[in-house]
Formats: sequence, structure tokens, C-alpha cells
Amino acid sequence: MSYKLPIILIIFGIGFLLHNLGIIGFTPWILLWPGVLIWFGLQQLIQISKERRGSQDSWEIALWLVVVTVGVYLLLPKIGITVPSIPWKLIWPLFLVILGIMLLFPGKKGKAVFKVHFQPGGKTQMREYKRAFMGEFVRGPGSWVLDDLTLHHSIGTVNLDLTHAIIPEREVFLDISGYVGESSIYLPPGLPFKAECSIGLGEITVLDQHESGSGRYVQIQSEGYDQATKKVNIQVHWKIGEINIRQIR
Repeated sequence: MSYKLPIILIIFGIGFLLHNLGIIGFTPWILLWPGVLIWFGLQQLIQISKERRGSQDSWEIALWLVVVTVGVYLLLPKIGITVPSIPWKLIWPLFLVILGIMLLFPGKKGKAVFKVHFQPGGKTQMREYKRAFMGEFVRGPGSWVLDDLTLHHSIGTVNLDLTHAIIPEREVFLDISGYVGESSIYLPPGLPFKAECSIGLGEITVLDQHESGSGRYVQIQSEGYDQATKKVNIQVHWKIGEINIRQIR
């Protein structure tokens, strides 16, 4: 059971009670958006810390520190604490300039790391780990070699077209995750696959199964998957966005 909703309800109830009794001069509603920014930023920083990938994603740590800072800056005046004014007329144009530069130079936004995994029987297997703050990751629709891939996008789109891909005679793992974005995966006819997809807010479509809203989850497995030699294991998890997995028939 998740305790987030009951805790939020209790906090809001106490806040409205104190306001109605005249103890505090503001309602919880004015704290909502700053609180959301602070909570979400801290949650992402904690997740990065747990995964122990701070040295690899220093840009991401900086991003969520900025989000938390903005949340605190918006929160303090609402509870009666004076803060220095920020020249927003300069901040927003600079933000747009930086965002545009990041879009123009996608090669600077992420990096790929190849790791070797040792399997029983003395076999080794290469897996690609790729992280990016913003951008687009595309494979296909032409001929390309499919291999294990772990991909994390903070903001972006992922498009994998396996219809003409060269697929090895083994189980291939695709692990895609991110905060805001869209993933589309197209499978060739007859290819056994297993998919596990979740989204915090958005839509999931896997073959004929469709889910939309918040906290959605879809899991599906092809008939005969366990016995198949050539197969694909797909994991897609977004905070906000859209997930589409379709098989050509």
C-alpha cells in the first residue's frame, strides 16, 4: 500500500484546520506548486543517489538542484519570508538559449558506456548503456544489428523499428526509462516478446491493450516465449509520456 496519498490528505487537512482556526494566514493551496517542485526534485536526487551514478550524471544533479531551488524560492514568500528578487526577464531568455544550444548539439547531451557481462558457460555479452538529458534516439527502419540496450532519457523520444533488424538467436534485453517523453517500438511478425511498461501519467498501448491516466501498468508475454530461442524482453518506464509497442502483422 502507498502511504503518499494518506499523508498528503493529512497534511492538507491539518493546514486547512490551522487556517480556519486563525493560527496561520495562508491555505495549503498556495503551497501546492512550490511543494510539488521541491518534492519531485528531491525524489529524483534521492533516486540518483541510490543508483550511485552521481559522477556520470552531474548535469542531471544540477538540473534537479535548480528545480528544488526554484521551489524553495517560490515557497518562502508564501509563508512570509522575504527573498531577493530574481530578474526573470533575463532568466527565461537565457533558459531558452541554453535549451536551443542543447538541441543543436545532441552529441554533447549524453554518452554511451559498454559493459561486459559474464554468463554461465564462459560466454561474454556486451550491453550498451546510454544516458541523455534531452534528444532523440532512433534505430531503423533499415537494416541494423539489435543488441542489449539500456537507455535513459530525461526528456526525449525513443523510436526502435525492429522490422528489418538483425536479431541474434538469444533473448535480447531492451530497458528504456525517462522522465518526460515518448517511446515507440515496432516488432516484426512472429517475433516472441515480453513487455513490461509503466507510466506515471500518460498512455500505454501494447498490441491491443491500451491504458491511459495516472499510475498505469501493462505486462504482456507472447505465447511460447519461454521456449523460443530468438526473443526480445522489453522494459519501458516513463514518468510522463506515451508508450507504444506494435507488432507488424
